[in-house]
Formats: sequence, C-alpha cells, structure tokens
Amino acid sequence: MIKNMNIAALVLDERLQSRVEINEETVSDYAHDVEKGDVFPPLTVHFDGVHYYLTDGFHRYHANKRANKVSVACEIINGTFRDAQLYSAGVNAKHGLRRTYADKRKSVMSLLEDFEWQQWSNAEIARRCGVSPTFVANLRNSSQAPKTDKVKYTTPSGEVATKARAPGRPGKKPAAPEPKPEEPKQEIENGEKELIEVLTKENQDLSARLAIAHMGGTEEDKASAAAIIAEQKERIRVLEIELVAVKASRDAFQAEANQMRKQIAMLNRKLKEAS
Repeated sequence: MIKNMNIAALVLDERLQSRVEINEETVSDYAHDVEKGDVFPPLTVHFDGVHYYLTDGFHRYHANKRANKVSVACEIINGTFRDAQLYSAGVNAKHGLRRTYADKRKSVMSLLEDFEWQQWSNAEIARRCGVSPTFVANLRNSSQAPKTDKVKYTTPSGEVATKARAPGRPGKKPAAPEPKPEEPKQEIENGEKELIEVLTKENQDLSARLAIAHMGGTEEDKASAAAIIAEQKERIRVLEIELVAVKASRDAFQAEANQMRKQIAMLNRKLKEAS
C-alpha cells in the first residue's frame, strides 16, 4: 500500500540503515531535484502496528527534509522489527547509489552476528543481502578465525605474559553481540507539550461548539448533539488510557523477548563449545 505520510512520523533506526554512512553530496543532489518537482520512488516503510520504520530510502528521506517537505510517498509493509531488519539487509542491491564494500560487509555481518540468521547457509545469506556466496564465506571465516597466534596468561607472580598458541587450539569465540537498545525519540519539553495538549483540547471544544451553533434544528436537537459529542470525547479519553496500557505491555514483552534471545544465544554458544 502506498500513501503520503508525514515525515515526522517515520522512525529512523541505525540497525535498519544498510549503508555505513549517508552520502551528503547525493542528498544535496536529490534535494535539488525534489525542489524542481522531480518525482522519486516512494520510501519503503515497515509498520509493526505502532511504529513506521524507514527501511529503504534514507537518502531520499533526508533530501525531502532538506527541501522542507512535510510529507512523502511511502510504500507501507506490515511486519515486525525483525522483518524490517531482514528486509533492510538487501536494499540497494539493485537500485540507488552503488554500494561500497563496507556497505555490503555491514549487510552481511548484520545476519552473521544474529543468533538465528547466522545458522543459514552462505548461499541463503548471500541471496538475502544481494552479494556472492564467496563474499559471505570469506566474512564468516574471518570473523571466526583467531585474531592472533599469541595468547595472554598470568604468571605465578601476577605478571601478564604472552606465549605461542598451542597447535590446534581454537581461538576464543567472539561473544554474541548485545542487541542494540532502541534509540530514544526526541521528546518535546514538558512545558511545551502540556501547552500543546491544552490548546488542542480548547480547539476541539471550540470547533464542536461552533458546529452545534451553526447546525439546524431546535435547541433540543442541539442539546442532543452536544451530549453525543461529549460521550464520544469520553470514549476517546478512555481509549487513549487503554492505549497507554497496551504500549506498556508491548514494551515489557519486547524487553522479555530480548532477554530470551540473549539466553538462547548463550545456550547456542555453550552447545557449540561442548560439541
């Protein structure tokens, strides 16, 4: 589904950015084209039921912001945050600014460092990331190879020394990466936020009173309309309270799921070491 969305509603997360960095020259060129009226393909956004995560079109996003655009066309895909992560690993393989080696490496490593996706074959990861199986195999081997032929140890006197690694001794396996915390959203200052809420409520009340004042019918009809509006406002207030509770439950569930992923990753490491 494609629809115009307010740019401010889109959530940018570093884990969904397949490139190592934003090319400012490209953003400037795109912004100039946007100002001229050129039409770009819609951004790709994943919607998890709460957030709209940008997964493809970061350069176009920044170009529209630089051109002072309020809204932008977006293709909405329903899915979880992990769906968005997996999708983002393969973007720009066939379109957009040509990917660098570092960009490709970042995409592949995002799968190789994941407790679930690292179990996939080199060919499957290559297909998802838009690279060759050899490219994946080289990165997998280099990430698992010992970093040095020397090992550190502590002498009986307490000094730290080094010695040659014993033949056939496996290198220390890298610890599974800790999940990156959600980046906190920028919040409006409390005073400004409260003022906006008060003004919004006053605006809604005035609009309702104005609509009733201009409606046809008797005073009884107007009183009935006012009662209906008041009832609907109360329903909205209750729903907003329930929504806060739902979001809190969702956040608790996500935190519990992240903790479970850590435990699974730890058990997988122990299982590999035991085998």
